[in-house]
Amino acid sequence: MDGYAPAYVAHNIPLLVVSGLGTQSEEHTRLPQGPRIASEIPLVESEDALTVRRHFKDSDGSTLAWNSREYGGRNKFKVKLVGRDYTLPVRNAQFPPSQATSPTSKPVLHSALSPLSPGSSVFPDGLLDSKWIEKHQELVPSAYLSFYTFTSDPTLSTLNDNQLKTDINSIKGILSRSGYKTRLIVALLSEKSIVQSPDVEERLANIRKATGLDGKTSLFFLPPQSSPVELKAFVETIISTIYPICIEYYRDLSKHSRRKRNRGVVPPPTAPPTSGTSQTLSSHGWNVRYDFKLGVFAEFRQEMDSAVRSYESGYEVLLGLDVLEAIASWSPRWNEARLLADIFAIRILRCLLWNVNSTAAVRRWQSHRERMRDFVDRRGKGSATYGWEAWEARWAMVMGELIQKASISEFGSSAIFLATEKTIAIGERVEPWEYLHHPGYWFRAASKHLMARRTLALEIPEEDRSPPGYSPASQIASKAYTYDTYLCPEPHEESPLPGREGVDHPLLIIEALSKAIPEFSRRGQLRLVQELQILSAAESMKREAWDDAVKVLRPLWQKMSYRSEGWWNAVEDISWALRKAAACAGDGGSVLAVDWELMNKCFTHHTSWHYDLSKSLDGLDTLKAKPAVVLHANEITSFLSASYVFEYPEGNVGEHCSSQLAFTSNALATAAPLTISEIRLDFDGSMKHLVLKHKPEAVDSDSSEMRPDNLDLSMVSLSEGMHNDRAVLTGEANLTFRPGQTRVFEFSSMLREAGDANAASANLSLATDQFDLEYIHTFQQTTMPDVWWGKRGVKKRIVRPNPSSITVLPKPPKLELGFVNMESQYYANERMLLKLEVLNGEDVDSVVSLDVQLTGENAPAISIETNDLDQTSAENTETGSDLAGTALGKIASAGTRVVTISIPALDVPATYELSVKAAYHLVSDIETPVYCSMSMQLEVINPFEANYDFSPRIHPAPWPSLFTHDEGDDENQQGTQARGLAQKWCLTARYASFATEDLIVDDINVEVIGSNGGIECYTEKLVALPGSGLRVAPKSLEEAQFDCFTQKLSLDDRGTATLDISLAIKWRRDSEGSQSNTTILAVPRLLVSSSEPRVLAAVSYSTKIPSMVHFDVTIENPSNHFLTFGLTMEPSEKFAFSGTKQSTLQLVPLSRRTVKFRLLPSVRGDWIGPIHCVIRDRYFQKVLKIAPTDGLKQDKEGLLVWVPPEEDL
Repeated sequence: MDGYAPAYVAHNIPLLVVSGLGTQSEEHTRLPQGPRIASEIPLVESEDALTVRRHFKDSDGSTLAWNSREYGGRNKFKVKLVGRDYTLPVRNAQFPPSQATSPTSKPVLHSALSPLSPGSSVFPDGLLDSKWIEKHQELVPSAYLSFYTFTSDPTLSTLNDNQLKTDINSIKGILSRSGYKTRLIVALLSEKSIVQSPDVEERLANIRKATGLDGKTSLFFLPPQSSPVELKAFVETIISTIYPICIEYYRDLSKHSRRKRNRGVVPPPTAPPTSGTSQTLSSHGWNVRYDFKLGVFAEFRQEMDSAVRSYESGYEVLLGLDVLEAIASWSPRWNEARLLADIFAIRILRCLLWNVNSTAAVRRWQSHRERMRDFVDRRGKGSATYGWEAWEARWAMVMGELIQKASISEFGSSAIFLATEKTIAIGERVEPWEYLHHPGYWFRAASKHLMARRTLALEIPEEDRSPPGYSPASQIASKAYTYDTYLCPEPHEESPLPGREGVDHPLLIIEALSKAIPEFSRRGQLRLVQELQILSAAESMKREAWDDAVKVLRPLWQKMSYRSEGWWNAVEDISWALRKAAACAGDGGSVLAVDWELMNKCFTHHTSWHYDLSKSLDGLDTLKAKPAVVLHANEITSFLSASYVFEYPEGNVGEHCSSQLAFTSNALATAAPLTISEIRLDFDGSMKHLVLKHKPEAVDSDSSEMRPDNLDLSMVSLSEGMHNDRAVLTGEANLTFRPGQTRVFEFSSMLREAGDANAASANLSLATDQFDLEYIHTFQQTTMPDVWWGKRGVKKRIVRPNPSSITVLPKPPKLELGFVNMESQYYANERMLLKLEVLNGEDVDSVVSLDVQLTGENAPAISIETNDLDQTSAENTETGSDLAGTALGKIASAGTRVVTISIPALDVPATYELSVKAAYHLVSDIETPVYCSMSMQLEVINPFEANYDFSPRIHPAPWPSLFTHDEGDDENQQGTQARGLAQKWCLTARYASFATEDLIVDDINVEVIGSNGGIECYTEKLVALPGSGLRVAPKSLEEAQFDCFTQKLSLDDRGTATLDISLAIKWRRDSEGSQSNTTILAVPRLLVSSSEPRVLAAVSYSTKIPSMVHFDVTIENPSNHFLTFGLTMEPSEKFAFSGTKQSTLQLVPLSRRTVKFRLLPSVRGDWIGPIHCVIRDRYFQKVLKIAPTDGLKQDKEGLLVWVPPEEDL
């Protein structure tokens, strides 16, 4: 918004003057000085005062964006910090001393800025001066805030308070006499603690009473020792309290202006106009002034709707028949009226954008432009002048800057234009240009008008371009009526003669374009960005600002989209422009880069150009250093195209692979041959980099073939070498490329490492005395098939997605790994010895190392044993044991090596993964490793599973008597020998084989692990196994019985006792030399002693009478109580018996008693029964269960007795 007074276009907010917090020089003002506020009280310079001062400066709202979001809910002031002295502008003008006064009438004094005051710049018929806005925005505050120190010293408090009262009353008097309604606000900052000054409230009350200040809105007190948060809150409290008062101040000014407007009477001037043709301002002109003032005061109050109504009213009156139409176009007031019309329009636009009335703002902008064009065409000098184009450019710039100042949220993102507001009627036609576009749109429009302005300026005749002192008076008068100089210079400055200074049109255009480019770039409008960058660079070149042109053109040249879109004319124009600017700026790198691209035959051929890179820097005397250029194929259109092709998509380690690197020169036919110093091929993956060096004499008939189609095929031999401290493959070839020539280099390289290899890029290096150039061509996937060039014109199409990549497979190993003599199944508690045979099937000797890994949960440590090597693994790991790098040494061709892998015995079943990897290399090719691997799942199971039956038996030894005392030999023997109750038990173990083959059980036994309850225990095996072992077939069930004898250590111990035992099965495989293994099977905990009575039944067979069976019932009383039992024996049809049928038995403590029956069965070789023998506890009336022993079994109806056949007796 250059060209307009800052006060005209600035947004108005209430002015707050803060005095007493520090010194600050007063700004120079163009207004006459009036009353001066002065005070001799020192400034407040404490730390709290500095903090308060900083908060006031931070609360200044003059730099906020012009929208309702920034000011919504926030009390914003324009804060002006001053010292103790402040000068207000004079309110009324002084009477001119040269003017004679009438004795009968006293002259009326008006404002110094009024058209009625002779000293005013707008006297007698002017409309408005920007000084009036400056007065209210910069000089006359709505509130005057004065800070003072409030002392707490009792000896100085009275003196200090009196000084405060005097100073405050003095300032109030000055403000009152000045004629302004500025509100005085006083803030007191305490020095010390309030505890030392208990009379603070009384002193504050005296000050309020003596000065007449309102304690709620005009007097503020800051307690001492306030925190930073409290200081900030103190400032916010002051602002929020006085803000409504300040708004009322501007509302009163609005009421005053509205009353004067409604009065409809033109006030009399202080003195009449002295000129004969002068006249006072008309009533319509006064209405324009009042409407403008009402709008400005509404802006002070942030009431934009009211402001826009006042501005609209004043604008229409201004452009009506009685104001602007009535002013002669030759009068200086004409341009002043035009300027005021622009200010009205600018403020209307700001109010509309404040309320986000986007379409209304655009229409208002267009309306003002059309109305101004109409006025200029009818009353002015026409719109076909450079002055009109200058105004058009300024008007477009104003719109763009207003949008930026408004900071519309939608434009903060990628929005190009805004949708219409809701106030637009539905169905109303909205033209595309009536949408509010982002600021770049308006800056671009401004640049177009600036270019048109320059065109019209260049058409000014030479005689009109002479300065005023060099032209006749008639020509000067003619220019005054011919050229429109509203807000623009005279013709001799607009288009000066050669050698004279004037308007820098290119600089103005560049400034507009530099504002537009970031806006378009932020929204992704790249084509417009490129267009504007070209225009900006062209203007810089016109100014001969070559460095600026290069800064714009070099990035544009690298990233422009015209290459990919095929706009070669545009690419060529930009390239030549960049070359010209770079040559003048001494940028040799850019010159070389452009010359490289312009050699492509897709560009226009210039017969006067050399097309030779060696001559590119000829004549450049401004070079600062030797240029070093790096070019990328994806940034330019190079005349050299490259491709890299592997003949086959796959290869194996140790084999040779063939590949071709092809370059085609698409240079213009007149271009000079290009000789490359070095070509470096970079690979991603498992291949070494390749370096080709230029050697002109490298061409011979055997390795190179030149064909009529301008194709050169060369076979390049490679060797190991070093390049930049890394191992590479090097070769030599002729690297001279002529226009239209295709050079193909064929390589044969050894594949050393498995994996994917991909040709990443080809780097062409050109090193001369004048410059260093590197061209990087990156190989990318293509949809077009590549070509494999063969001898004698044979071509083979390579149809692959990425011909520049190869998959290197591991070398097919001829080393064979295999396990020999493996068992079909391995079992727990068995040491596993796995024999691994390594067979060398290579044609030469191989050096082999072995990696063995056992993985699984809780994998054990393993070891490897060979005839000449014994290596044990490291510590066990979480994931398993791992033997890595076990060297097996050299194995001859067709030779074998047997390795034994030992896995220790496992206690529990498990499943593991055994992986074996052999890494070897041939003695003839040490650098190429070859790998061979195998894996197997090793499942270990339990060979046996068992279940158990634990039943009581009758102990053959007599029980100790309670009435017999047996004294030991000594105390030690008495402490260790068991003297308690003895019991006998029978453990029956039924074990089954889960093996897949026959196993030999050599022994089976019961091991006592531990006991609880103070007992001694030992076991006896009832059935012995054969000497050669017991053969157990798969899934067969075997039985083993053991007698367990237990005895309490103490006769007095009546506690429960338990026994922990395990079943140990010693077994081996049914093969010669097999190792013996022991499997331990857990047995559930056994209850072997109790204080409860029990009943046992036993059977025996008579040796005298074959048909008689003895049936004995034994009752045991291990308790300390006398027990009485009732015995009942019921008869049965299956047998006859003799013995007690019904009886009562009494048992003393620690005793047992046996009742005998003789049975005569009716059948033999079968189970007879059930035997209904009932034993009942007479006291508890509880039936005791009879436990069977050998020859008996329990049925659901009773006991069954086995009667053997006669031949078994």
